[in-house]
Amino acid sequence: MRLLTTETRKRLESLIHKLRIGEEVSLNQRIELKKYSDHIPYIAGQVQQALRYRSTSNNDIL
Repeated sequence: MRLLTTETRKRLESLIHKLRIGEEVSLNQRIELKKYSDHIPYIAGQVQQALRYRSTSNNDIL
């Protein structure tokens, strides 16, 4: 399992939070998330959870 630096972890958490609340995330940021998700299961799980939360919260509005 790879270890993340504190700076990288915080940056990824910030991007995941943006995904969760529906803020804009650039293509480069999405590529970075994908890169880390491929190698770190915890990040992949957090991204999936954020996307699932966003899709269910959007359904609640409709």
